[in-house]
Amino acid sequence: MSIFDSCRLESSFDEVFDNECNIRPHWKELIEGLENAGIKQLEQKQLEIDWRLEDNGVTYNIYNDPEGNNRRWNLDPIPLVLTQEEWDEVTKGLKQRAKLLNLIFKDLYTEQKLIKEGIIPAEIVFGHKSFIPEVFNFKNKDYYSLRFYASDISRGPDGKFWVINDRTQSPSGLGYAIENRLTMNSISNDLYPNVEIKKIASFIEGYKNTLKTLSPSNQENPLIALLTPGPLNETYFEHAYLSSFLDLTLVQGEDLLVKNNHLWLKSLKGLRKVDTLIRRVDAQYCDPLELKNYSQLGVAGLVNVVREDNLSMINPIGVGILENIGLNPFMKNIANYLLNEELILPQIATWWCGQKKELDFVLENLKNLIVKKIDRTDNIEIYFGNKLNETQLLQLKEKIEKTPQYYVGQEIIDFSTTASFSKGKVEPRNTVIRAFSYQQDEDYNVLQGGLVRVSPSKDSLVVSNQKGGTSKDLWILGKDEEFNSNNIFKNRVFIDSRLENISTKRAENLFWMGRYLNRAIITARMLRFNLKSMLNINRYDDNTNSKQTTKILNNALSHLTMCYPGFLDEELKSPLNEIISLIKDKNRVGTLSFSLSLLSNLNTNVKNLLTIEAWRIYEKMQKEWNIYLKREVLTNKDHINELDKLLIYLMAYKELIDESIFKEQGLILYDIGCKIEISQLLISKLRSLLTLKLDKLLEYDVLDSMLNSYESYNSYRAYYKSSLDLKNVLDFLLFNRKYPKSLIYIITQLLEDLKELPNEENNSNLSNFEEPIFKVFSMLTLMNTNKLLEIKEDEYVYKELDGFLSTLSDLLSKTSEELTKTYFSHYNE
Repeated sequence: MSIFDSCRLESSFDEVFDNECNIRPHWKELIEGLENAGIKQLEQKQLEIDWRLEDNGVTYNIYNDPEGNNRRWNLDPIPLVLTQEEWDEVTKGLKQRAKLLNLIFKDLYTEQKLIKEGIIPAEIVFGHKSFIPEVFNFKNKDYYSLRFYASDISRGPDGKFWVINDRTQSPSGLGYAIENRLTMNSISNDLYPNVEIKKIASFIEGYKNTLKTLSPSNQENPLIALLTPGPLNETYFEHAYLSSFLDLTLVQGEDLLVKNNHLWLKSLKGLRKVDTLIRRVDAQYCDPLELKNYSQLGVAGLVNVVREDNLSMINPIGVGILENIGLNPFMKNIANYLLNEELILPQIATWWCGQKKELDFVLENLKNLIVKKIDRTDNIEIYFGNKLNETQLLQLKEKIEKTPQYYVGQEIIDFSTTASFSKGKVEPRNTVIRAFSYQQDEDYNVLQGGLVRVSPSKDSLVVSNQKGGTSKDLWILGKDEEFNSNNIFKNRVFIDSRLENISTKRAENLFWMGRYLNRAIITARMLRFNLKSMLNINRYDDNTNSKQTTKILNNALSHLTMCYPGFLDEELKSPLNEIISLIKDKNRVGTLSFSLSLLSNLNTNVKNLLTIEAWRIYEKMQKEWNIYLKREVLTNKDHINELDKLLIYLMAYKELIDESIFKEQGLILYDIGCKIEISQLLISKLRSLLTLKLDKLLEYDVLDSMLNSYESYNSYRAYYKSSLDLKNVLDFLLFNRKYPKSLIYIITQLLEDLKELPNEENNSNLSNFEEPIFKVFSMLTLMNTNKLLEIKEDEYVYKELDGFLSTLSDLLSKTSEELTKTYFSHYNE
């Protein structure tokens, strides 16, 4: 019995089996390898693939997915195999199509002969949102170049390859194709030891070198940036991944600014001119000044930068018009007009409804066609006529008749099927290949491979990762020429290792990550401590002091979180409910859940810097915390246990951050954020708990609470070996240079950290952000505890201490403000 028994002729064309159910010659070695391995080993290899993809953090984000945004990428251990002869023919067709689209792009934004000569109806172009009038007829005609092109192709019923879609706006998938190949390399020798395939390294190296030659200023080391919408984008993994292989700087709109008609990257050292840009933000969102004015993904003034020919753009703004499937019915005539050639690769038969004859045909044959909108910038709606009932067909007919120029009808064709491993069985699945090309001089270089997408079930014609499909590697059989790839797949550095060159956005994210992580830890500790104190009030015979201590602690918690009026409200009826609110209310600024939600956003933004262990710890913590938040009936013990678990996760995560990032990658910014936040919150607790003049018994309890809630009680007792005393506690927490958690110790380290930040002036004077911290250091150095504790008999507050701490807090805030101005806002530029 063969594992391929179910993989017989169930479509118009099968890649593995011919019409008589015989194995095609070029598949024989693979099939033999799979038959010899059997289902059990295939399952093991699938598990190994899954592990490798998970270990490398390969994800595909799916919006509103109940399983979470970051869904693991899926790869089939059985590749799709084509002969060199087949692919050579496909390559010819792809090169021709790329050249043709390149000429169409130039024409539509310059002379518009295709419209003037009546070869393309004007409505198809001007009625499409991807036609951008703002980039029409630039003086630099080379701007209108299709430098990178992806095409979705599949076999038609006759066994020939057909073009299904053109991808020009921001073609995705190359990064996934690379990772698929690297993952398959790790398992292919066991399953397919005798199969030789074409390599993809030369394509990647060639594309990388081409990017470097496009700099307008012809620099030796141009700054090439990849503009991403950010970590929530569905293919963000690929954006970060490609930045590794192609030596790109990964940026978001906030990292960039336009000045003097040039595009600049905001870095810690200052502004760096961007020479070349790969755009993964849709055109309409690239410039809020000239395009969509509400966009926060682009850069104001970007259109004028390219208008003035001061930036090379790999996929220029406006190139998305080539994805218009309304062009398809006219491509044959366009090819004859522009190239004097017939199309090598056929297309799916398409009828544009803007012409009466074609409209009548579509309406008459609606049940046997697929209907699509020509504009993919709208919600993508695909109607399979054979799956609609009479009412739905009537509604669709009315839609088309209302605005016929926006619709096309297409012939329903079957995709070819190929053997796919799913749920312990080998079954046929519909497949679509995404092929990639880049422009090289006057020609195009086509990848000897590609990204294969597979339908989720054998009867589905929807081949999409968003709809639950999986992927395959595309193998082109044949011995490859020797190519010295300079270890392109080994030398993977995701980010520039020089501190001065890291982007402002990353620096700011790391700074605030340090702050919010420590805010969450300190808040969680204080909440846990206060909750325990409230529950222990009645534990002792005389609970008067316990009640007063708890009240002081709770007031301190309100100041720490700045959730006012909180416990300061004299009419507060349930202190326990206030504690629960401070833990769980994520819509209340300052609560633990609010801090954790901000931390989650920061974690997402710096995720590509962290290890897989850090990702997993954080995701596990977030999942368990969200479950806790949804539970309505909880005991006080449950709340304490959840805070205990959260603290363990947060501390583990904090430790993994230190292991993940080195100083030049931005860890120094994270450390600075940590130290500022820890200092601020320590000062807040000292002001709330130790500036009140209390009787000795109550003072003792408050001092005990201060040390325990700051995780310092044992260290204090080891150092002083005496009972608690206000002077000693202040000395220990403020002025002890040997204790790592004392304020003077933290401030001393903070001063050293600040010196390591890039400084353009390179002089010996203190910078704007160093000056306030130096004042803090000086105040701590010159002050003595006795002076801070001076108090008159009729006073109940240590005013010297309170004023001293208040000044320190203000200076720390000033440091944060000046850092923001200098490195995050670039206020002087």
